[in-house]
Amino acid sequence: MKRLEEAKKKSDRVLDLRGWSCPWCILKAKSLLKRMSTGQILEVLITDPEAQINFPLILKKSRDTVIKVEQHKDYFHFFLLRG
Repeated sequence: MKRLEEAKKKSDRVLDLRGWSCPWCILKAKSLLKRMSTGQILEVLITDPEAQINFPLILKKSRDTVIKVEQHKDYFHFFLLRG
C-alpha cells in the first residue's frame, strides 16, 4: 500500500532515455538511483520494450523497485522507488 502512495506523489527526478536501448538505459537509471536518497522516486521514460522485462529483473537484486509502469503509444513510463 505504501508503494502505491509513493507512486502518487510527485517524482523527485526524471530521466528521459527515449531512443536508448538496454542495457544502456538500465545502467543510466541505476547510476542515477545510486545518487538518490531512500524513498525518492525516479521517473524514467524509455522506448525500448526490453526494459519491461529487464528493469524488474535488475532491480530485484537491489533494494530499489519498480512501483508503477505506464505504457504510452511511443514509450514506457517507469516509476522507480529508491530502496
